[in-house]
Amino acid sequence: MKTILIVDGYNVIHLKAEIEGQKIENLEKKREELIELLNSYAGYKGYETILVFDAWKQAGRQVHEETRGQIQVVYTEKDQTADSYIEKRVFELPRLYRVIVVTSDYSVQRQVLANGGERMPSRELIEDLLRQSIIQPKKSQNKTQNDQNKIVDYLDEDALEKMKTLRKGE
Repeated sequence: MKTILIVDGYNVIHLKAEIEGQKIENLEKKREELIELLNSYAGYKGYETILVFDAWKQAGRQVHEETRGQIQVVYTEKDQTADSYIEKRVFELPRLYRVIVVTSDYSVQRQVLANGGERMPSRELIEDLLRQSIIQPKKSQNKTQNDQNKIVDYLDEDALEKMKTLRKGE
């Protein structure tokens, strides 16, 4: 059974920043980081992934969808929240799919469960990303960049290129 993962992007970005004790100063950069993380995660898990960012505060915005690597990135239209988009999308998907929705919004979680989907709080996704080593925990003060074991240190150029191609979904 195919699994579709639907992620409330800003929900994850804000919680991740809170956990890491950071302020979000460049939202565009954080969106790009999340897109890259979810591309790796989707490839690792084999999930079809939809990442949703709402544009409800932006004037004149239309729904915009684009494929980035292995994931579909959706920017909702003006006055539409990610929550309402996700609820509608879950309701429209055939029951043939396993649908997991990542959000910390309790009312959305309840709606997803009522429509036959599964819920995953944003914190669980972040913890799973850490467990899968897709994101790294904060480095200790004593460790330098050179102290880390990286897979790139052990792969030849051909294998490294194949890994990059797989990660990008090309």
